[in-house]
Amino acid sequence: MSDHHTRLSGRILHVFGHRFVVETKAGAVLADLTPKGHERIALRVGDQVSLEGEQKPSELKVTRFTRDGQTVHIEHPKKPHHHDDADPAVALKAARSAGYEPVAAPRRKPKHFEVLGRRDGAFTELHIELDGHIRKTKPADRDEPKWAEAR
Repeated sequence: MSDHHTRLSGRILHVFGHRFVVETKAGAVLADLTPKGHERIALRVGDQVSLEGEQKPSELKVTRFTRDGQTVHIEHPKKPHHHDDADPAVALKAARSAGYEPVAAPRRKPKHFEVLGRRDGAFTELHIELDGHIRKTKPADRDEPKWAEAR
């Protein structure tokens, strides 16, 4: 499901910190105010509310909360997905220092690199943090579609 702008209204059924469930005509919807939004709004079970926001696969990110004629706007700051200063050379150096021969270019993830390495004839997928710390290793198959460019 792609993200899209949604408007809905209903009654608050459950509250879990800054997340809550609203019963609408179409069914129950999980909504998220963010912790800062929750500081501005006291959520109460049973309240009738109108909400607007971005529908994500798991919840509605509320950007506009209306109750009893009063509206509060809530911002959902975007988290950066990549660090500009991430250097794949750091990941390659970490793999080599651990005794692995990198056999594919590092694959960039938001908080780490994935490197396909070979040691003693066996392939291993290494998850290497941006600072060069290897946080996870797992056996890998070079023929796995994920590593097709390594063939």
